[in-house]
Amino acid sequence: MSKQRAQKRAQQQAVQRQEAKAAKEAKQARARQRRTERAKAGRGRGRTGFAGMRRSRRQRVGITVLAGGAIAVLWLFTVFGAVNVGLAIALTVLLLVALPAFVVLALGRRY
Repeated sequence: MSKQRAQKRAQQQAVQRQEAKAAKEAKQARARQRRTERAKAGRGRGRTGFAGMRRSRRQRVGITVLAGGAIAVLWLFTVFGAVNVGLAIALTVLLLVALPAFVVLALGRRY
């Protein structure tokens, strides 16, 4: 009786090993498939994330310098009394809100 049980247990273990091997191979195949799909996703209008990263470093630096310069000039006028502080705050907020639209109009869309 124990010999039959040992044979049966050996068969069951062999089946479990085959199932585990098949599951592992299927998992590896899914991982390969995900990697190839992820590699293809970068083309075209795929999931590129933050809009600023679609532009070159030179364009991003230019946008930052122009916006910072405009804000600095605005606040310099405030320091010398040409512009009210409340107006300066409102114009700064307006500049920061309108900046993305200005960038798209001036530099074009990037995908």
